[in-house]
Amino acid sequence: MSEVNIAPEKVIELLGGNAKTAALCEVTPGAVSQWLHNGIPKAQLKFLKLARPDVFKAQSAPPAQ
Repeated sequence: MSEVNIAPEKVIELLGGNAKTAALCEVTPGAVSQWLHNGIPKAQLKFLKLARPDVFKAQSAPPAQ
């Protein structure tokens, strides 16, 4: 499976915003805000890919023609 690089802003947006992403990951919304600047930590990204594969599959699909 190839690694898909998605901008943290897009991942957070697709998950429903800072508060919903924070609740899903059991971190504070402030921590999620830091991801916008520093990137999503590797462990959290792995968790999100397992918890919400739909977010990442939507981004890896080829564009509709």
